[in-house]
Amino acid sequence: MAPHGDKDEEKSLRDPLLLPDEQEEKLVQDGSLDFYGSPAVASKTGGSRLSTASALLVFMLCCSLSLYGVSYNLILFMVSKLGLSNAAAATQVSIWNGVHDLSPLLVAYISDSHLGRFKATLASSLIYCFGLALLSLSVLLVEKEVHATWLFFVALYVIALGKGFVAPLLAFGADQFDGKDPVEAARKSSYFNWYYFSSSMGLLLAVVGVVYIEDRLGFSSALFFCTAAILFGIMVFSSGTKFYRYASNLTGNPFARLLQRGSNKGDHSDLEGILLVWLGSMVYEAMRAQTFSLFVEQAALMDIKVGGFRVPPASLNSFDPISVLVWMVVYDRVLVPVMRRATGHSRGFTFFQRMGAGLVVMTGAMACAAVLETRRLANFHDERNQINVLWQIPQFALVGGSKVFYYVGLIEFLYDQAPENLRTLSAAMAFFSASVGSFLSGFLVSVTSSITGEQGWIPRDLNNGHLDYFFWLLVALGIANWLFFLASSRRYKFKEYIPESDFHDIVGRKTAM
Repeated sequence: MAPHGDKDEEKSLRDPLLLPDEQEEKLVQDGSLDFYGSPAVASKTGGSRLSTASALLVFMLCCSLSLYGVSYNLILFMVSKLGLSNAAAATQVSIWNGVHDLSPLLVAYISDSHLGRFKATLASSLIYCFGLALLSLSVLLVEKEVHATWLFFVALYVIALGKGFVAPLLAFGADQFDGKDPVEAARKSSYFNWYYFSSSMGLLLAVVGVVYIEDRLGFSSALFFCTAAILFGIMVFSSGTKFYRYASNLTGNPFARLLQRGSNKGDHSDLEGILLVWLGSMVYEAMRAQTFSLFVEQAALMDIKVGGFRVPPASLNSFDPISVLVWMVVYDRVLVPVMRRATGHSRGFTFFQRMGAGLVVMTGAMACAAVLETRRLANFHDERNQINVLWQIPQFALVGGSKVFYYVGLIEFLYDQAPENLRTLSAAMAFFSASVGSFLSGFLVSVTSSITGEQGWIPRDLNNGHLDYFFWLLVALGIANWLFFLASSRRYKFKEYIPESDFHDIVGRKTAM
C-alpha cells in the first residue's frame, strides 16, 4: 500500500525536467498508486522522472559499495585481529554468507505479504545500516584492545538480516515503470541493466576505495566509511518518497492469494516454467564461483609481475566489475537499439535470447580457463617461462559479459513473469541461486577430488594435477545446462504482452531512463 497524506498536496508534484510531450495528465495502466493513495499520474511519478530513477540507482551503488566493503575484508580481520585460524575464519565467513544469501527470501516474503516493497526496503536497509554502525564500533574497540568479539559477531548477523532489502529494492525499482505502456516497458528493461551497472560500480569502488582506506587508516575507518555510504544512500532513496509509484494489491499471504485466483492449469504452468528456467541458474552460478576460487589459485602459479609491480592474484577479480561496466554500456547503448530497430521488440533481445547468449559466453569463459591452464602446465613441465597473469583477463572479461546477458536477463525474467503478488520473492530467487551455486561448486570440487584421488585433477600442488580437466568438465556441464535451458524455454508459456507491432511506432522515440 502507498503512504497516504493530504491529496491537495498532489498539485505540487510537478517536475520541470519533464519533456513537453510528457506533461499529459495520463494515469498509469498497471494500477499503481501515488504517495497519496490516488491513481498515479504517469508524467509525475515513477520512471518518467529522471530524478526518481537516479535516486534508486544511487541507493543501489551505495548498498553494493558497503556490502562488498565489508565482505572483502572480513576474513582478513578475523585472522589478523580476532586471532582465528584460517580454517575457523573461513568457516565463520561461509556461515555468514549463507545467512545473508537467505535473508532476501525472508524479507521478500514480508514485503509481498505485509509491508509492501517500499516499507520493506526502508525498514531492512535501516537494520542493515544499524548493523554496519555496530560492526564499525566493535572493530574500533578491538583495535583499541577492548574485548568486543561478541559484539562483532552480533553486528555481523544484524547486517546479514538487513541485507535482505536488496530483493524488495529491485522489485520496487521495476514497479516505477508501467509494463503496459510501450515506452515505459522499454525503460523498465533498461532499468534492470543500469541496476546491475550500479551494483558493479559499487563493487569496483569497494575493491579500490574501501581497500585503500583500510590500508591507510585501518579496518574501523573503512567500515565507518561504508556506514556513511549506506546512510547517504538511504537518505537519497527516502528523498523520492512522494514521487514513487506504489503497488496497490500487496496485502495478506501471497501464496493464499495466489490460490484464491484458482488452480487453473495456466497459473500452475507459469510457475512450473519459471522454476525450470531458474534451476539452470545453479549450474551457471557454480561456474561463476570459480572466479573467487580456482581462478585465483591458477593466478597464484603464474607470473604476477607486471611492469615491475607484483599483482596480487585475487586482484584480477577487479576485471570482473570493469568488464561488466563496459559490457553494460555496449549492450544497453549499442546492441539493444540495433536489435529494437531490427525486430521491433521493446527489449531488443527476448528474455531467452539474452539468457541463452549469457550461458554460451560463460561456457566460453570456462573454455578459456581450460586452454590457459593447459598451456600453463605445458610451460611448467617443459621448464619454460611462466605465463603472465594478465592472460587471465579474457576469461574474466567473458565472465563479466555473461553476467550482463544471463544474470541481468534472469532477474528481469523472474520479475516480469512472476504473479504480481510473488514478484519480490521471485526476484529474491536470483540472489538465492548464487548461494546454491556456491554449494554446488564446492560439491563438484569434492567429488572430483574423491574420484581422481589426492594426486588427481585438483591436488594440493596444482602443478602436479590437471585443473584444465576440471575446467573442461565445467564446459561440458555448461553445454548440458544450455541444452536443458533450450528445452525448458521452448515449453514455457509467456504471460500476455503488449503486441510487438506497437513497438515499431516508438523505436525512434527516447526510451532511456
